[in-house]
Amino acid sequence: MFDLKKIVSFMTSLLTVGLFSTAVAQKTTLYVGTYTGKGGSDGVQCYEFDESNGRTSFKSTLKMSNPSFLVKNGQVLYAVNEDNEGTISAVDLQTGTLLNQLPTKGAHPCHVAISPNLPVLAVSNYSGGSLILFSIKEDGRLNQQEDFIQFEGSSVNTERQSKSHIHSAFFSKDGKRLFVSDLGADLIYVYEVKEKAGRFTLHRMDVISVKKGGGPRHVVVAADAKTIYSVLELTGELAVFQQKDGEWKNTQTLPIYKTGFVGEHGAADIKISGDGRYVYATNRGDANVIVCYDVLKDKSLRVKDVSSTAGISPRNLNISKSGKWVFVTNQVSNAITVFKRNPKKGTLHAVDSSMISVQKPVCVIY
Repeated sequence: MFDLKKIVSFMTSLLTVGLFSTAVAQKTTLYVGTYTGKGGSDGVQCYEFDESNGRTSFKSTLKMSNPSFLVKNGQVLYAVNEDNEGTISAVDLQTGTLLNQLPTKGAHPCHVAISPNLPVLAVSNYSGGSLILFSIKEDGRLNQQEDFIQFEGSSVNTERQSKSHIHSAFFSKDGKRLFVSDLGADLIYVYEVKEKAGRFTLHRMDVISVKKGGGPRHVVVAADAKTIYSVLELTGELAVFQQKDGEWKNTQTLPIYKTGFVGEHGAADIKISGDGRYVYATNRGDANVIVCYDVLKDKSLRVKDVSSTAGISPRNLNISKSGKWVFVTNQVSNAITVFKRNPKKGTLHAVDSSMISVQKPVCVIY
């Protein structure tokens, strides 16, 4: 005979475990990069975010100087320290301890990216106008310099483009290419990442010309690496570049602002949704907006919606693991706006009760 009480008890236990596992899975840790010093924060701020309701609770601080851009690989966090004598730090997230820190050999490093399939990361030195490639040890420690490139260039905006300013370097999905944005020269360089006998080098493949005075800042690389979406900081635009017959062409340029907008621009960040259907970009200056674009079949874009970031100077954005939330760091108003996102339509709705208060937030990852 079956014992009905035992069966019910067993099924209840399974249900409880399942619900508990789901609840745990819906909680993730947000890591917020900040500017430190007077009026700023004191390092990387860590929060627990509940995907089920959009609520956030403070966890801890990883103290360091000006961790303005972050990237995570497993249980190791890498942060650029945007100082005159720039450094890159590796932190063990399980213990919160610094694994090691190396000089970036350039002033004010502002971006770091890690290869999806090679043990290397690239750091962009904004004021230094240079790019440095580091290898990574098995335990996550920074190993050594693999390559270093000093750029020389300028463009038409005498205040912002008197010299090369490397603002970012993004790897393609297969890790074979690296797209390097020189805001100061209005150029995007394409490098091949080569490995030989355990060492890594960068070899220039192409140079993409951007409209004069545009100031390329960040890019999104399409899965096939033949289309890129570039945020032009100085003109507040999003430029689409496609490789056709071996040549890169600017096939489209769209606004990152509302129709009729007049004022200063400061386009900042760009992300693509996990399903590749929507692109999001932010614009600072007087605009303070996040724009959603539909990605069409030919990889071109169409403006779908323009939303206020409910803050000042939206420098960075990210999309949650579930795709149901979008985070925007408002540097000047000292807050992260949390948007509820419709994964099917791509639309955003700011949730006032989920706003995260933090001093000078400039990057958010999970």
